[in-house]
Amino acid sequence: MSKKRKYDIRNKKSFIVILILSIAIIGIFSLFIYRYNKASKILYTIESGSVLQDINKNYISIDDDALLKMKWDNNYYLIYNDKKIDLGKKVIVYNTITGRMKLYGKFYEINSDGKIVENRDETILSNTTDCKFYKIDDREYLLVDRIITSDDKTIEGSNYVLVELDKAGNAKLSNNKINLKTISPTKLVTSKYTFDIANELLNFGKYNIDLKKIIGSTNQYVPDDKDIDKDKDKENNSDRDDVNNQGNIGNGIGTGANGGVGDVINNDDIGNVSDIGEILDKIKMTSIIRVVEGLSQIDIDYVIYDPYNEYKSVYVEVVGLGKVDVVYLSKIDTHITLDNLKANTDYKLNFIYTTSKVDEETGEEELVPYTFEQFDLRTKMPEYNVSVYKISKVYNTLTYKVNLQTGFKIDKVNVNLSFDYKEIDPDTMEVTVKKASIDGSVDVVDINSKSVLGTFDISGYEIDSDTLLKLTVKNVVNGEIVLPIDSTYTFRFGR
Repeated sequence: MSKKRKYDIRNKKSFIVILILSIAIIGIFSLFIYRYNKASKILYTIESGSVLQDINKNYISIDDDALLKMKWDNNYYLIYNDKKIDLGKKVIVYNTITGRMKLYGKFYEINSDGKIVENRDETILSNTTDCKFYKIDDREYLLVDRIITSDDKTIEGSNYVLVELDKAGNAKLSNNKINLKTISPTKLVTSKYTFDIANELLNFGKYNIDLKKIIGSTNQYVPDDKDIDKDKDKENNSDRDDVNNQGNIGNGIGTGANGGVGDVINNDDIGNVSDIGEILDKIKMTSIIRVVEGLSQIDIDYVIYDPYNEYKSVYVEVVGLGKVDVVYLSKIDTHITLDNLKANTDYKLNFIYTTSKVDEETGEEELVPYTFEQFDLRTKMPEYNVSVYKISKVYNTLTYKVNLQTGFKIDKVNVNLSFDYKEIDPDTMEVTVKKASIDGSVDVVDINSKSVLGTFDISGYEIDSDTLLKLTVKNVVNGEIVLPIDSTYTFRFGR
């Protein structure tokens, strides 16, 4: 009898375990269905003139209305030009026309009294003149104000600045107009607060807020005695406007105002330098100072500090278009240009130096690579626009002009003309409206030409004076590379 009772107990335990697992599976599946149905209903409109970043931090400009959709994984996706672009879990949209800003996802707003407001889903800022501060994620912040400057006035941004720290306390500062990197402790000042980036401290005058305590931080920056002494000196000499007015590397040292794309800002106390050679000489470390994207090239300023000749080689891996190219850097130079790149294309740059190490088992010397910098970049998109040059109703021709991108070599421009026209049956005199689409092309002989002219034959088409016609630069050709442009010009035939 006892054996049978034990057998029944075992069966009951197994049944309970199976029941619990079944309930858990059904619950997980139901949650998935719920989240999928809920996410599929979340849809927002992104207006023309807006700028935002994709999940890889590349800026996207919206020329036509687009849609923002959330999927079940809580990531936002941009539906634009028949493409679905992953934007990640948090999205910042700034409208350059209206000045309105929209935030999508979870953003922690820090108020002047130290209170924290958690914003979810869609947050709308009617304009960027209202001073705001948000913590987005670990070591990632958003500052909103009409003017945002560094405490030494070497950095100036407008409307908003996105701050992304690395673990050493250096920061990337960006918006739709600037893209800077700091290599020394920097403070940003708005009309209401001061943000000490490296220390992640927010000061509203009366309140010092430790931002590391809000959702945590992996920042490993520790201020040294020199930085502390410098802060004290700045406090004691706050009325001296000429202190520390240097350090803007990019479109000239000490120019103030906005830095260029890929610039590096060094606010350290290194004297009043006048050119990039001096700053390279004073920063004694192996580092990438500036990276500037062009149309088909990337310019790099760097410094290699190797007093004991420990580096066997220093090089950059250029990763893009499914291949990896290796370009070696000279220890005695400070500038290199990576050319023959494709326009409007993503590239990843891995900066590496190698040192030698003796294998303890074999006694052989081997090279050990170390990556000291990485950049995700995108080359610029060339700009082309088309317009009507002349319409001849005598010869039934339409001549158009395409303005070319200066300094970018192409072999051909492909253009399309589309419009509605009337076709009249000669027997029944019945009128049928049809759509015409005519393709044409122009060879570009001289790279220095500012524009080229092309002609469409429109004989045989009955076009009303109020008919809308559309010219489109479809693409340009550079050797075997075809670069889509899709720049359009719409006009009325009779005007």
